[in-house]
Formats: sequence, structure tokens, C-alpha cells
Amino acid sequence: MQQTFYDWSAFEMLKNKKSLLVCDNAFDFLNITLPCDCVRFSDFQPNPLYEEAEAGVKVLKSNGCDFIVAIGGGSSIDVAKCIKHFNGSDIPLMAIPTTSGTGSEATHFAVVYKNGEKQSIAADNLLPDFVVIEPSVLKTLPIYQKKCTMLDALCQAIESWWSKRATAESIGYSKQAIELILGNMESYLANEDESNRNMLLASNFAGKAINITTTTAPHAMSYKLSALYNLPHGHAVALCLPKVWRYMGGFDEIANALGCENHEKAVAFLERLLVKLETATPCISSNDLDVLANSVNTQRLDNHPCELSVEVIKDLYSKL
Repeated sequence: MQQTFYDWSAFEMLKNKKSLLVCDNAFDFLNITLPCDCVRFSDFQPNPLYEEAEAGVKVLKSNGCDFIVAIGGGSSIDVAKCIKHFNGSDIPLMAIPTTSGTGSEATHFAVVYKNGEKQSIAADNLLPDFVVIEPSVLKTLPIYQKKCTMLDALCQAIESWWSKRATAESIGYSKQAIELILGNMESYLANEDESNRNMLLASNFAGKAINITTTTAPHAMSYKLSALYNLPHGHAVALCLPKVWRYMGGFDEIANALGCENHEKAVAFLERLLVKLETATPCISSNDLDVLANSVNTQRLDNHPCELSVEVIKDLYSKL
């Protein structure tokens, strides 16, 4: 059972432990001190490789670590999850998210790249045992990254709601996430503590929602778009979602949660939001349309509300 803390009191359990600290270079600006002996592991890239996670396992074992602490965004937390999973033990994992978007601290999924291909891993032991929600970690986050991670959480909440696998529980999480995002957006971007906390909670709720349902077509379409045009994930998925929603229509209850009368107005609202946040659309070349359309993982479309052919997906990309 995952336990969530809303301050640094969780660090009490680290005393007398030897922890593997999994973090990226942003950790150096956070002024966080762990109350235990720890070994730092930062040898991974933003899209972590399978080999990097395996290297983390070797560091864990060679240093006799009995706890894993992940501090960072989705990549740091995913690497820590994989280290625990590949180690094959019940070593406890604490996740401290420093972005309000991926929700990785609330899911039993992780992503690594092997032989150039994205590999999604799902296992019960990937869900962190302890989570710390601490707003101060967002203070140094660049404004563009704050926008992109917020959009990722919003898209996760919407996609989970319309997913074929949606349940009453997952919809409840989606509603909470959307309410917190819309209610705190302006003050979050202004870096106010309470809204930073609420946006971290929104991301956590969105993560809990997709932990039940997984994501749908906009996320599936976002990955190659990110790779080809060097876009952060949240930016890419937010560009795709309105086009997908306009094509399939419906889900006016989600529109209502966004403060809109119907899906047409909700799509227009989301497109205006992208303009307001200055998240520009890249100029997609006609040569890339086939590459993009054929890159979409059909497994991620299994729980999408309607069937999307390669031709339809290509047309949706062209509308960007």
C-alpha cells in the first residue's frame, strides 16, 4: 500500500539506511539533504536506456544499498523503478517528484529505451512505496517546463476519463486533477507555494487515473512528434489531444469539467490555452507525415474510444 507524505517527515525512515539516490543534475539546485548514508546515481539521460537502469542495479548491489530514493521528474523516477524491478527484490522505493506532470510516482509503469525502441514495463513492484509531495521543489523549475508538465497532467486526466478502461474510481481521480489544474493554473505559473502543492496533487491524481486505465491516442501520437521536433512530451501530447477530440467528438461530461458546454467548445478552449501558454506548433513537413503515422504504437490504441486507422492518424497529424 503506497503511503503519501506532504512534508519532509518521510525522511525519518531513511535514518540508519544506506540509500541509492537516483536523481538528475537538477537535484544540485534543490538544497535537499538526506539524513542517511547515500550513493548517488545520475548516469542516465532524459529518455533513459535499459543499459543505464542495469548499471544502476550494479551500483545498488556493489554498495549494499537497502533503500532507493528517486528525486526528479519522470525519467529519474522511471530509472529508480527499473532499478528496483531489475534487482528483483522488495527494496523500498521513495519517490519525490520535482515536476507536476508525469505522475510517475503514482503508477506501476516505467519506460526505458532498448536498441533504440521505447519499452514500456508494467509490474506491481514498480509502484513506489512512499511518495513525498513538497511544493518547494518546483521553485527552480523553468517556466516552460512548468507549462509542459502541467499540460501533460491535464492530457492524462482527459485521456483516462474517455478511455475504454475508465472506472468510477479513475474518473474521480480525473475530475480532481482537472479541477486542481484549472483552479491553480495562473498562480502555479506565478510560482506560488500553495498552487505548486495543488499542481503536484493534480499530477498525482492524473497519475492515479492512468495507473488504472493507461493513456490513449494523443499520448501514442506524441512520442515520435517529440523525437522528430525536439518537443517536451507534455507539449507534444497537448498539441495532439484537441485534434483527436475534434475528430471523435462526444464526451461532453469532460467538457463540462473544463467549464465548457460541449466538446466543440472544450476543444476550442484547449487550443486557445496552447496559444496563451505560447506552446507553438512545429512546421511539420509532408515527408514526415508517413513517418509519424506509422510510428504510432497500436497497442496504445486498444483502449481508445474509437478506431483510428493509419490514414486517419496521418490526417490528424496534418491538421497540426
